[in-house]
Amino acid sequence: MSDIGDRRVDPGLSRNRPHGNVAVLRIAVIVLFSILGLRLAQMQLVNGAEYAERSERNRFVVESVPPSRGLIYDRNGRPLVQNASVFVAVITPAFLPEEPGDRYLLYLYLEELLGVPALQIQDTVEEAQAQGLRDGTLTIARNLDRTTALMLEQAAADLPGVTLELEPGRRYIGGPELSHVLGYVGPQSPDEWRVLQDEGYAFNEVVGKVGVEARYEGELRGSPGSATTEVDAQGDLVNTLERAEPEPGQSLQLSIDAGLQRFVYDLLTNTMGEARVAAAVVMSPETGEIYALVSVPTYDNNIFAAPGLDEEFQRLLDDPRRPLLHQALSPAAPGSTFKIITASAALEEGNITPSTGRNIDSTVLEFVGEDGIIYPFYDWRVHGFVDLVGAIAWSSNIYFYMASCGIPQEGIPGLGKDIEQSAVTLGYYARSFGLGQVTGLDIASSESSGVVPSPEWKRRVRSGPLFNPEDRDWYLADTCFMGIGQGDVTATPLQMAMATAAVANGGFLLTPHVAKTIIAADGVIVSTTEPSWDQLPVDEEHLAVVRQGMRQSVVSGAASLAALASVPVAGKTGTAEFTDVDGIVKDHAWFTGFAPYDSPEVVVTVYYDLGVGGTKAAPIAGRIIEYFMENVRP
Repeated sequence: MSDIGDRRVDPGLSRNRPHGNVAVLRIAVIVLFSILGLRLAQMQLVNGAEYAERSERNRFVVESVPPSRGLIYDRNGRPLVQNASVFVAVITPAFLPEEPGDRYLLYLYLEELLGVPALQIQDTVEEAQAQGLRDGTLTIARNLDRTTALMLEQAAADLPGVTLELEPGRRYIGGPELSHVLGYVGPQSPDEWRVLQDEGYAFNEVVGKVGVEARYEGELRGSPGSATTEVDAQGDLVNTLERAEPEPGQSLQLSIDAGLQRFVYDLLTNTMGEARVAAAVVMSPETGEIYALVSVPTYDNNIFAAPGLDEEFQRLLDDPRRPLLHQALSPAAPGSTFKIITASAALEEGNITPSTGRNIDSTVLEFVGEDGIIYPFYDWRVHGFVDLVGAIAWSSNIYFYMASCGIPQEGIPGLGKDIEQSAVTLGYYARSFGLGQVTGLDIASSESSGVVPSPEWKRRVRSGPLFNPEDRDWYLADTCFMGIGQGDVTATPLQMAMATAAVANGGFLLTPHVAKTIIAADGVIVSTTEPSWDQLPVDEEHLAVVRQGMRQSVVSGAASLAALASVPVAGKTGTAEFTDVDGIVKDHAWFTGFAPYDSPEVVVTVYYDLGVGGTKAAPIAGRIIEYFMENVRP
C-alpha cells in the first residue's frame, strides 16, 4: 500500500464498486428504449395515418357560437328574465386520452371538482361519439360558481380535452309565481337532439324545456354563428381565424301583468288554510288574453340552472303537493260551476224556459229506479220556489237534476229521449264550451283535457277485469250528477274560465294565450297575437238568462261574498264533493265569474282543492277583480 503523499490507491478498494447494478441499469435502459422505439414505429408505421389525420383535425376546429336568447317581458314592459354569461365546463372528445383507464381517471377528477358523476360524463361523451361528434365540444357542467371556475381553469392545462368557457345563461327575475308560465331552459336530451340536429342545434345545446321558453323556442333562440379556430394539441385556443356573428333571438311581450300575478299568488298562498293546492285564472272575455295564471304551490325555475340539481329536483318530485304541476291546467270535478253549461244546454234544447219553476221544499228528491228501489238525491238547502235565474243564483241541485236528467216519475223529460241520450246531449254542449279537450293555451305544459263522460266512455274505461259488468252501465244518476258537475266530469280552472268568458261575451269560445307580441332584436314588432274563437251553439238570449242568474247569485245568492261596491260582479260558486285517500268526503272550492256585469272586461276563476265555494273561493275572486279594476284595467 502506497503512502498518502504518492496518492496511490489500494487496488482492493475497486472491488467495492457496484459493477452488477450498472449492468442491470444498462439492460433496463436498452429495454426501455426498445419499447419506445417499437411504440414510435407503431405510431408512425401502423397508426401513422390516423395520427396524421388527427393532427390535421386538431389544428383547425369549427365551433358553433350560441346566440343571445330573446328576453321575456310582461304586458307593461317589465323584464321577467335576464341573460348573463355563465361559466361552463367543456369537453372535446377528440382531445381526451386514448386509454379508457386514463379517460376515466380524468372523469373522476372532474366529478370531484364539478360534482358531476363520472359515469354521467362518460355517457355524454360516448353518446356524442356514437353520433359522430368526436370533434365537437360538449358542455358537461353549466353555471359554475367563480371559485370552481377558477380551479378548473388552473387545472385545465393538465386535463387534455377539458376547457373552461363562457356561454349565455338565463336568470329568472319575475319571481316563483311566474315559474309555471315562463318555464325554464336546459340541455337537450339525446332524444331531443335527434330531432333538433336538423335545425342546427349543437349536441347538448340549451333549449326551452317547458312554459313559454319551450313553446316559443324557435323565436327566442335566434340563429347561432360559427368560429373557425386554431388549437394546440391540448385543444387550447391559439388563434381565431374566422368568425360569423350569431343573430340574437326575438323577444316576447306577454299578456301577463306581473303585478297582478304577484298579487294573486300572495293572496292564494296566504288563504290556503287546510287546502294543499290552489289556482286562479284572470283573462279577457274579449280577446282571450291571460292577465294572470297562478298555481300554488310553485317552484323556483332558477334551480334548473344551478349545480346540484338532482337533489332539489328530487325534492320537488317527492312533494305530495306536486309543485311542478300547473294546477290551473289540472282537472278536478267542477261542481256547480258546471251548471252554467247545463242551464245553457237546457234552454237551447227547450226542456226548460227562463220561467220554468219548481218548489224545492226539501233537501231530498227521491227517484224511483227501474229496479223499484228509491234513490235519494240531495240538495244543499231548502230553496222554496225558484225559476231558472233563482236556481242559478242559489245553485239548486234539485232544479238542475230536473234540467239535465229530468224527473221520470213526474213525467218531466231531461235533455234527451232517455237517460243515455240526455248524457250525450249534455256532453255535446260541455265540449262546445271547451271541456274535454285541451284549450290551445300557448304554454308547453302537461295540460289536461279533463273528462266529459258518456255512456260509450263509461263502457270503454270500465271494461277491464277490475270492474263488474254493471259498472259499465249508464244510469240515471250518471246523467243527473253530470248535470251538477259531479260524478265523472272533470275540468281545469282554465277550461272553466273559458266557459265563463263564452257566457260573458255572448257566445264566443276564445282560444287563450299568454304571448301578446313578438319583438325583433332591433325593437320592431314581428307579430301580434290576434283573437281566435269558435261560436257556441247557444243563442245569445239564452246566455243572457244565464248571466242574469250569475249576477243574482252575487247580489243576493250563494256568491254574495264576491260582491264589490265599486263594480257589479256576476259569478257562480261550486262546491264539489270528493273522497280522499282515507275515505273521508271533502269539498273542492270553486268560483268563476266576470265583471263588470253590463260590459264584461275580466273573467276570474278561483280554485282550492279544499273548501266551500261560496265562503272560500268567492271572496278571493272579488278581491282579484277589485285589484284588476284598480290597477290593470286596459
